Amino acid sequence: MNRTPPAAIVLASLSLLVCYAAVLHGMADQWWNDEDMGHGFLVPLVILWIVWRERNQWRKVPAAPSPWGFAWIAAGAALQLVGTVGVGLFAGAIGFLCSALGVVICFGGFARARAWLFPILLSLFMLPKLAIVYNQVTLPLQLLATRQAAAILWAAGVSVIREGNVIQVGAHRIAVVEACNGLRYLIPLGFAAVIFAYLADDRPWMRAALLLAAVPVAMSANAIRVAASAWVPALSEGAFHTLAGWVLFAVSMAAIYLIHAALTKVRGRRHA
Repeated sequence: MNRTPPAAIVLASLSLLVCYAAVLHGMADQWWNDEDMGHGFLVPLVILWIVWRERNQWRKVPAAPSPWGFAWIAAGAALQLVGTVGVGLFAGAIGFLCSALGVVICFGGFARARAWLFPILLSLFMLPKLAIVYNQVTLPLQLLATRQAAAILWAAGVSVIREGNVIQVGAHRIAVVEACNGLRYLIPLGFAAVIFAYLADDRPWMRAALLLAAVPVAMSANAIRVAASAWVPALSEGAFHTLAGWVLFAVSMAAIYLIHAALTKVRGRRHA
């Protein structure tokens, strides 16, 4: 079995970090300044933890260094170049992931890369926003949150008036702004749901199902938060607004847990 000197792996990893230093700095800056992306700091830490946790499994996979890794590194470099000429940070971030995968293939081969498939896919959660997509979905999501919140209030017997992205309850009016479009729940909840599925269940279909379930759960939680803010003015800003967000995130994770339990029970009945 081929064994690559650890020094070579360390040198290649450091070189990768140096070459993509500007991209990584831009990603970290977005994680720090954009509340929708604050979970980004956790992603690389979780990835490293998973790789370490699964070390006994992937070490069983024989390392078979492949020169095809250089093709991935070259593709990553090309994407980074495209990003520097005006396409944006997203292209550079994709380039970094491509080059990182290329380093894995160079030293461990495609079999080792397949053994790391889950942490590799998990790295997608730390990618920066793709502006062209984000700008297209923001307004529709704002309007969706407004309609859902108004429906919740109406179902609760509260007199509500909705005009576009504005909700009025009595004399209190709130505008469902860009920050309330639901992505602040969706992306972190999707990440948390996948990690929960990884710890609780090793079936790929279950992990995919819980990731998909995070979409309606996150949208519903966001709508409830908007409805609560319209109904109780104190929840529309300040510390109470932040606290309500954390409480609903915890409730959302509880919903993911219950969905997992329900799917497991249904699956168990079918195989009984």
